[in-house]
Amino acid sequence: MSHSEYAHMPPSLRKRFYEPVILLNALRSVYLKDNRISEPDLEGSQGKSPKETYFCFLNKLSQICDSQPKQPLGKTVSAIVALDSGTIEFRLASNQRDSRELDTVREYLTDILEVLGRVTDHEVNDKAFMGTVFSGILQKVLAFNRPRVEDYMAALVPANRLPFCIEYSAADGTSEGKIAADALRSLQPHLEAAVDKPRLNDDEFARHTEALLQTINQHYESSPLEEYMKQKTRGHNNADSPWSEVRHALGRLLSYFIAIKVLISARKFWPRLFVDFEVTSIPSSEPLADPPAIRRNAKGIISRMSRNKATLDAYQRHAAHLQAHHLDERIRDHVHPSRFRPIVHAEVNLLASVLRSQAAAEHEGEDPLRFFNEAEFGAYIGSSKPTCFLCRAYFAKHPSGVGCRATHGNLYGNWRAPEADTDEGAAEQREILEGMVKEVRNEAGRAIRERSYTRRKHDSRDTPSNPLGSTTVGDTSVGRWEDLDELASRMGQVSLDVSSTRGWSDDSRETSPDSPGHGEDNDEEDDDGGGAKL
Repeated sequence: MSHSEYAHMPPSLRKRFYEPVILLNALRSVYLKDNRISEPDLEGSQGKSPKETYFCFLNKLSQICDSQPKQPLGKTVSAIVALDSGTIEFRLASNQRDSRELDTVREYLTDILEVLGRVTDHEVNDKAFMGTVFSGILQKVLAFNRPRVEDYMAALVPANRLPFCIEYSAADGTSEGKIAADALRSLQPHLEAAVDKPRLNDDEFARHTEALLQTINQHYESSPLEEYMKQKTRGHNNADSPWSEVRHALGRLLSYFIAIKVLISARKFWPRLFVDFEVTSIPSSEPLADPPAIRRNAKGIISRMSRNKATLDAYQRHAAHLQAHHLDERIRDHVHPSRFRPIVHAEVNLLASVLRSQAAAEHEGEDPLRFFNEAEFGAYIGSSKPTCFLCRAYFAKHPSGVGCRATHGNLYGNWRAPEADTDEGAAEQREILEGMVKEVRNEAGRAIRERSYTRRKHDSRDTPSNPLGSTTVGDTSVGRWEDLDELASRMGQVSLDVSSTRGWSDDSRETSPDSPGHGEDNDEEDDDGGGAKL
């Protein structure tokens, strides 16, 4: 059966599914332009349990594979699962990489895991040795992720964002402001060394960027910089304020530093993951080019999807305002053949792949294919970004019970479920999608009644997540290695005392809304802070 026939989605279901999705997408762009947006707090404290640390490990592995920013359909957004059939298989999926690109990612990821696998149990507790390992892996990651890292650094430059924050904090008359100004000022030489020389080879770029990350980490650990920026961000209603952008960019850069810590911690806790393993990949799905036959106006969609009088009345009250912002035109634009290109997102594609492999093993009478340490950790698929609204809903309603990363709440219209292979699978898929229809309709109704859309401007956390402790002075988010020692001791593992080593020390799928007819939701799940609420 062809892709365009949607084997698992009859025409009536397609219509009922995509109408509220497209409506909600269009409402989002209106409410964002109208500055009627409430953003969820995704900065919850991170747990320190082995299970949560393992989940973050898979998320971090996925993050370091997601190398390209602002690509159509979130091209390099990635998901990874660790499977155990006697040997360990790290299975990788990306939103829209081709086979050659997937081979490149596999080779890169295999190299990093092999570096960790070559570390002996004695060496893993040698502070100086692990400092060198840390630096080497970090530079590999920065070189591979150069396009995305450069994008974060470039975000500090427009409109003199970083100089503005330096001058503002220096002039505010407080000791915290002076410390923050000095901290931000100390970043400039490293930033200029990496940004001002675009012809640097990857090795030179990685070295300069590592120095920048070391400096960011030092200030996040030892000064009130992060808390100061957080307060200034809260003081600005504009999500595009210099403080918001600087804090986001620094947090994302620091997330790579934290990622290497998490990878090395995983080597300590679960050495078997790094011995006798293989990295495999699955093909990305093909974008469809068959827009659903939905109503092209908000009134028609709302009348079909809801009999809730409060929702209908709310739309009638605000219809003139919404149409002044071209709501119906946005709906038509979203389903134009040139823009409606739904794909199976990486984590959902990976779930379908794993379930097919498990069914095949059972059919052939082979040993069952299990998730790594499934008895203790359950079944989990990591991803480079917090999951989108629809992926989260799909996982929540899937009978497999496989877990995924927490959601940032953003919704992308270019989303579809994977094809079903059997009649039984198609029936199961329809049941999942019917449940999702109810959820999306409820959210669309809420958005109309409350005239707001809960969405994060960036699809990642502003504060980099670390399952091993806090990152900022006080209660927040780059954990101390003392916390790692505590976690390790609870798990019966070796000490993680590496606090004096430089580099290893801890003491030191979407664009903004466009006017109708311009641009598209890239479904670029902008970046991984290395964790939502785990």
